[in-house]
Amino acid sequence: MNVPDARSLTSVQSAWLAGILDGEGCFDMTHSSPRLRVKMSDHDVVLRAAELMNARVHIEPPRQQHHKPCMVAQVHGDDAVAVMRAVLPHLGARRTAKVTEIILAHSNRQARRASRHLKAA
Repeated sequence: MNVPDARSLTSVQSAWLAGILDGEGCFDMTHSSPRLRVKMSDHDVVLRAAELMNARVHIEPPRQQHHKPCMVAQVHGDDAVAVMRAVLPHLGARRTAKVTEIILAHSNRQARRASRHLKAA
């Protein structure tokens, strides 16, 4: 299967993905690393989103007997930032602010890391 790179999504793909992530996604930082995840009981939708994000997928069992199993797709680090940049123009105001905050924090962290490596050399 030929999996697209999030950096080369078409405008239709990035708009579709942004719609899913704006409604059902989670944009956050874990252990100072950007993370993007989507969790739904609509497995076909999560699988399509995972393909576009080049994400790992797993199934979480139902938390209660009357719930359905949920599928989760997630990406971390630079891959998450690449997807965030691809969908950013299509997100609503609240998600745009959060994604911008995460991208800036990640960029600042990378700059500090690079600076330490230069000083050590």
